[in-house]
Amino acid sequence: MKVETQDFYFAVFCNLNNLELLEMKDYGQRKMFVFEDNEQYQKLKKAYYWNEAKVDPLLFKQGIRELKGLIFNT
Repeated sequence: MKVETQDFYFAVFCNLNNLELLEMKDYGQRKMFVFEDNEQYQKLKKAYYWNEAKVDPLLFKQGIRELKGLIFNT
């Protein structure tokens, strides 16, 4: 099963934790990010939204740039 999120920063966080971005869909002027709904996704979602996630800030910055590059080059 697939799950979708509009949360850009959560999508970056998932990518940084090796969760594959399956696709991006247009959602008005925004994008919808699609991931596989599995145990890893659920753990990352819990950590992110419960404020338990730890991310290297420089890697996060790089991840933001990479995902923005994907958005603007598609």
